[in-house]
Amino acid sequence: MESPQIINQVLQSSRVRQLVRAMTRAFNWKNTPLVGLVSYLRWAIPIAVSFVGIAYILFEQIVLQNHALDELSVIRSVLVIGLAGPALVWLTLTWAARAAVAEADAQKQLALRNQEARRRAVHLQTASLIGQRMSALLDLNSLLTEIVRLIRAKFGYYHAHLFLVDDETQEIALTEASGAQADAIKARGLRLKIGAEGITGSVAHTGRTLLCNDVSQEPRYHSAELLPEAKSELAVPLRVGKRIVGVLDVQSDRLNGFDNEDVIVLEILGNQIGIAIENARLFQETKRRYEAMVALHETSLDMIAQLDMDAVLQALMRRGTQLVGAQGGTIYLNDSEPGIIRNIANFNTSRDWRGITMRHGEGVAGRVVATGEPLIVNDYDHWAGKSDAFVGDPQSRVIGAPIKWRDQTIGVLLILNDQTMRAFDHADLWLLRQFADLASIAIENAKLHTQVKNFSQELERNVAERTRELSDAKEEIAIKAAQLRSLLSKTIKIQEEERARIAREMHDGVVQLITAARYELRAARVVGGATISRAAHEKLDAAREVLEETEREIRHAIYDLHSPLLDAIGLVPALEKYASRYQELAGIACVITVAGAPCRLPDVLELAVFRMVEEALQNVASHARAHNTAVALNFESAQLEIIAQDDGCGFDFRQWMNSRNGNHLGLIGMQERVASLGGTMQVWSEPGQGTRVHFYLPITREMG
Repeated sequence: MESPQIINQVLQSSRVRQLVRAMTRAFNWKNTPLVGLVSYLRWAIPIAVSFVGIAYILFEQIVLQNHALDELSVIRSVLVIGLAGPALVWLTLTWAARAAVAEADAQKQLALRNQEARRRAVHLQTASLIGQRMSALLDLNSLLTEIVRLIRAKFGYYHAHLFLVDDETQEIALTEASGAQADAIKARGLRLKIGAEGITGSVAHTGRTLLCNDVSQEPRYHSAELLPEAKSELAVPLRVGKRIVGVLDVQSDRLNGFDNEDVIVLEILGNQIGIAIENARLFQETKRRYEAMVALHETSLDMIAQLDMDAVLQALMRRGTQLVGAQGGTIYLNDSEPGIIRNIANFNTSRDWRGITMRHGEGVAGRVVATGEPLIVNDYDHWAGKSDAFVGDPQSRVIGAPIKWRDQTIGVLLILNDQTMRAFDHADLWLLRQFADLASIAIENAKLHTQVKNFSQELERNVAERTRELSDAKEEIAIKAAQLRSLLSKTIKIQEEERARIAREMHDGVVQLITAARYELRAARVVGGATISRAAHEKLDAAREVLEETEREIRHAIYDLHSPLLDAIGLVPALEKYASRYQELAGIACVITVAGAPCRLPDVLELAVFRMVEEALQNVASHARAHNTAVALNFESAQLEIIAQDDGCGFDFRQWMNSRNGNHLGLIGMQERVASLGGTMQVWSEPGQGTRVHFYLPITREMG
């Protein structure tokens, strides 16, 4: 009775379970073509076990132990081994098979989840890598190229495209692509109306991601003949805040080529790409404006150095064209006739437009002047406001900016391209507007320079004419002055001669008569003798005293008119005699000092020095309220220096020189006398500090 236990142990052993597990792993219970064989074996093995067990029991019970077939122990053993054992084996195999299948399913699910996790990790790693590369690139074109290349390479998409929004036209434009036909697609170009064309146009309008795993069933799909194998498409908006700046579009050559994992990863990338594009735009805009400001600064220095109007206009045209990167340019300024502008300068234009006039509002130039606002026309021949004069000109791309001065539009600056060159955009408009502001300053400076130049030339002509007139007047004045000095000398000479004559006549006539009258009075006293009364004697004495006083006064007058000592013994004794008499009459101490070797001078010079010293001392007596005066004479070989000074009240000499109010006429007379002799006079005086007068007179023997 050990066989049932042995069979049970065999069926329950780990090796049997491992065998069954191995068999179920080797032959997938649900998905292999051997599923029928496995099912057969699950029944065949228990039946075989039953037959083997029954045979073994019969052999052991009947043959070896000689039991009868109908014995209860034999029947029981046959039932247990033949029925219970196979049933137990069948249950064990069924349980093991199901356990193996469950384990296989679990491992399959785990493998699928691991695969999804690895794919998600790869996607996130790829997104992180793309984000790092995007943050390292600041050039917009390089950034867009790298974005589509990395997305296609890392995710294995059929094609990747990047569209940017054009706010002006309300379109999205294909900017970059990656894939087998990328170059052909970019060369052909693609622009779609936002909200009206294509899946990408719809995404740009709604701002929501759109997934289409079968493009043949999507009416919004924009078919491209260069992408015939496209089966699925996924478009993700590129955002900066709430603003849509573009669309990232990827395509697959398989149906159902995208799942939610692709959507999540690309939406994450979309946000990063939008920010990266905006940062690159801002960087490029900042860089461009910085370079523009540097160029504008250099341009301003270049233009400021030019002051000639023609040179300024040519420099403006050349610099403006180079700054925008265009072919040519032209300038119009307001004409003298109201409402008209005139072309005054051209640079590298198809023809010379100088002299052509336009009305305000006519053509691009007239429109800009009339509105005071810049304007871009990239197809002049089809522009509604075109002027017939310029239709057919090859340079049909035009950008214009007003030239303003003090809020008034004085002209317009036009920059030109032909249709083979790039179209102008708002960045060019901003740059040209800044340049036009500098141009207005340069033009006004040139105008001002021209006006100043003309004024300067006119002034130079007037100055030259006035200089000639002044020179003629100076020569005439010099002649008159020489004549006046000659006349003054003659007048002084005549005066001195007349004074001498009067003095001689008074001496020879009046003085002699007074002397005779004195003798007659003396004779009358002798003749009358004792018969003359005492009263008569007193009268005679009084008459004699009157005559003597009259004689003294006349002699003083004669001396004042002409000093006889000056002619007789020279200048120094005459001055000493005059100083002594001056001290007696004015009551002011007067000292005469002499330096050098005194000598006789020409009569004219001695007389002039005497009169000047006399005038100086008379001024002291009349105005200075002085107590002391001094006169110093310094005889040198070529000149005579005379210094007359006092300790009186003084006066403000500088104020007198500025006002010349009629006071101190004696100084004026002395200046004239000194000037007539070719000498100089210097005066120093301060209120309360006295006065000092210096005379410097040349000594020439030809005087007189």
